[in-house]
Amino acid sequence: MSLTFASLVRVVALAVVTTVLGAASTAAAHPMPGSFAFVDFTVGGARVEQDVPIEELERALRRPLYDDGESPEDAVRNREAMLRAYGAEHLQATSLEGGAPWSVEVTGVTGHPSNDGPRALFRYELRAPHDDASGSVRLHDDLVTHEVVSHYTTVYVRTDWAAGVSSGDPQLVGVIHAGRNDVTVVRHGGFWNGFRSVVTLGMEHIATGSDHLMFLFALVLVAPFVAVGGRWRIRRGTRDTILTLARVVSAFTIGHSVTLALGAFGVVALPTDLIEASIAASILVTAVHAMRPLFPGREALIAGSFGLVHGLAFASTLAGRDLGRAQAAWTLLGFNTGIELGQLGLLFLVVPWLLVLARTRAYDAFRFAGGAMASVFATGWLLERTVNLPNPTTPLVAWMEAHPFHLLVALAAGALVARAVDREPVVSPSPSS
Repeated sequence: MSLTFASLVRVVALAVVTTVLGAASTAAAHPMPGSFAFVDFTVGGARVEQDVPIEELERALRRPLYDDGESPEDAVRNREAMLRAYGAEHLQATSLEGGAPWSVEVTGVTGHPSNDGPRALFRYELRAPHDDASGSVRLHDDLVTHEVVSHYTTVYVRTDWAAGVSSGDPQLVGVIHAGRNDVTVVRHGGFWNGFRSVVTLGMEHIATGSDHLMFLFALVLVAPFVAVGGRWRIRRGTRDTILTLARVVSAFTIGHSVTLALGAFGVVALPTDLIEASIAASILVTAVHAMRPLFPGREALIAGSFGLVHGLAFASTLAGRDLGRAQAAWTLLGFNTGIELGQLGLLFLVVPWLLVLARTRAYDAFRFAGGAMASVFATGWLLERTVNLPNPTTPLVAWMEAHPFHLLVALAAGALVARAVDREPVVSPSPSS
């Protein structure tokens, strides 16, 4: 039965990769359901336009915004007073120096259709203290993210009177998401300030992307082992383990970098549901592989193949934005650099303790438990993203995202205790290749 199950999972893995690659050339664009906020700084304040998917707004409000037969325009118009009051409660601005609050007024809310569904456009008028809007500003925006933890709002500065910018491409200044509802708009500096902010965005994206990290974790788990007879039996030496990790991570990087570029420039686009479901399936396959070898020796190939899918998800953060060719190229470079730095930083913190633990008898149990845990998470995400069932693992994932230091300390402590109990390291000779 185990061989039949392994064969079935191999077929699932191959089907997911084939489906994604085969659909890439024909699928229509379907951006992630995010919000966009455009800021125009004036002499005495700023104007803000925030474009929000009505579906996400309904989730934040915990109530529907449609009656039978209503258009997006009518649905918003008939509830404009309520939406104005709601919008005024969820956007604040303060001067970075001194922390003086800006006044905020909602000047209008309108509905409109779009390619990714009906949206609502909130318009704000902000006034700076003493009508002096020349300094840096901190924007606090939780219009949707106070209730919808998966929502992202991308913030751009479109024009800036104090900086002498009256036209040109919108400048990306940050992304708002659950746990980080503030964006600081620095009103001075130059190119490298913008580039650093995009690098930071990439680092934050990978650090808060639980599904991407779970995929890497499942692949990393088996790096210290070689499969023999359908079981993880032979332990690699430290050098071989590090080389294996380097191959796997490099393949994943190449895969997601290719589709990140293609997706960001609109060359390849897939429906969001397919991308998200495929990512969950990739985690499930690699998690099962951590427990029982499904594709031994081909981890790098699988990492690169599934990396193509993950790259399309990364690209959704940048896709659909008219940045201009030059800025789009620098944004793509900075964002991808941030993703790689984030990955390397996390591996730098985690891998040394895995290497210590891998030399103990406890690692077999740790590997199996880690694979089982990743399987549970992947199953929850897969059900949520394919049949819209509630994901029971969401509270645990949220706790893990909020307490990464606790998890690292637990891993380090467990590795040291296991090493102390096993006075002699457990090492199997690597097979000659």
